[in-house]
Amino acid sequence: MTEADPTDSPEKIVIDDSSDFNLYAAYLAYSNAWTGHPDETTRQELNTLLRALQGNELGYPAFYQKINQYRNTDQHTQRPSFKARKKSAWRRSEAKRTRIARHKR
Repeated sequence: MTEADPTDSPEKIVIDDSSDFNLYAAYLAYSNAWTGHPDETTRQELNTLLRALQGNELGYPAFYQKINQYRNTDQHTQRPSFKARKKSAWRRSEAKRTRIARHKR
């Protein structure tokens, strides 16, 4: 056989159209899951999920529910911390910082 069997190595689906935001966001989740899992059976299932979403055979909530098992969500669990200050306190600290920086030259 000269043709390659499509089940040998699944290729990543490419979506360049960013006009449909929901589909593009789903594609980004698919892409992150694809790069995180080199296993061919996992990649084949990811392709099936995205094609089903594109063909409206699968809704977005069902897509995310099924793809969550493949996503690496460790980076999204940490929340950034913000320190609240009054505007006048911020201005004083900025003035002090610029004054120190000006005299260091």
